[in-house]
Amino acid sequence: MSAPKLLFLATEDWFVRSHFLPLLRRAQAEGYDVAVAARLSGALDEAGVRLIDLPFARGSLRVGDIWREAMSVRAVLRQENPDIVHAIALKPIALSLLAGGQGAARVFALTGRGYLAVRGALWTRVALALLARWLRAALASDHAKLLVENNADRRWVEGGRALPDACVAAMPGAGTDPSAFVPHPEPPGPIVVGVVSRLVWSKGIDLAVDAVQKLRAEGLDVELRIAGAADADNREHVTDTELARWRAAPGVRMLGRVHDINAFWASAHIACLPSRGGEGLPRTLLEAAACARPIVTSDAPGCADFVVHGQTGLVAPRNDVAALAEALRALAQDAAARARMGQAGRARVAQGYTETHAADCAALVWRQLAAAWNLG
Repeated sequence: MSAPKLLFLATEDWFVRSHFLPLLRRAQAEGYDVAVAARLSGALDEAGVRLIDLPFARGSLRVGDIWREAMSVRAVLRQENPDIVHAIALKPIALSLLAGGQGAARVFALTGRGYLAVRGALWTRVALALLARWLRAALASDHAKLLVENNADRRWVEGGRALPDACVAAMPGAGTDPSAFVPHPEPPGPIVVGVVSRLVWSKGIDLAVDAVQKLRAEGLDVELRIAGAADADNREHVTDTELARWRAAPGVRMLGRVHDINAFWASAHIACLPSRGGEGLPRTLLEAAACARPIVTSDAPGCADFVVHGQTGLVAPRNDVAALAEALRALAQDAAARARMGQAGRARVAQGYTETHAADCAALVWRQLAAAWNLG
């Protein structure tokens, strides 16, 4: 008997590589014939799985583009005839629903609601409400499972009508590998606040810039280092004017894309991600915690699910520069708290937020679907 087929559906191959490569490897270890359908850039060429190029327009929400993409997904499903489709993130989930199940069991891996959840315009609220209703209908079958990274996204899908626990699994984001991150002693010199993020509006990097400027104006010797690249395909990409403002701000250093995350966190005292929302569970927080750095973040879903206020870091209200500055000040002036929270954060990762935990969760869902679908 041939191996059952598992098709991962995503918008970008680089996103699969950066966050979900351990899931591909686990699927292979579980005996699946693994394929990835996404817009291909070469990021997965050495992953050892079959690759299918899909011409996604990631930043487009035009009806015509979405329909064409859904028809492309439908064609792939008909050609591949997978036993399980594992759709990663909101847009691939929506496209898989539009394309139809084509006889496959389905995993809806919700990694946050992104732009639609943050902007809050009437049309986005309507779109999210319709998509949640569609998901609930799909989950009524024992051939579909929902993977969520935070409690708020589960409540959004439920829409006030609780889903059975059997059709939902909580996944610790993409997880991370604690053995790949080595905690280092704090560096000498001024307090360094680090941000690792794509340069998009929802991440709230501008809030970190303004909070650090506020602290410096009050006489606190603190710097902000931003590691991340622009994301031109994202509807929320930071404008050139805003980037120029950040570069001109005293005490702010723009480092661009950083490949050695260990070295970055070794040079920082505090990790910061003042997200405006739309997150699943940001991997950058897991990596900072694995490096034993305390975290200052917002009360956005995902961020506040992972960071335990007062234990592994501090949580401030969203869009509140004064509160963010106060949290940064508290940690900047308390080395003992930084050390205690950093160690607690690393322990929290090891206890439930590793790549192995994430792969175990996905593998269990695949097995449950395979049993319901009578796969060999």
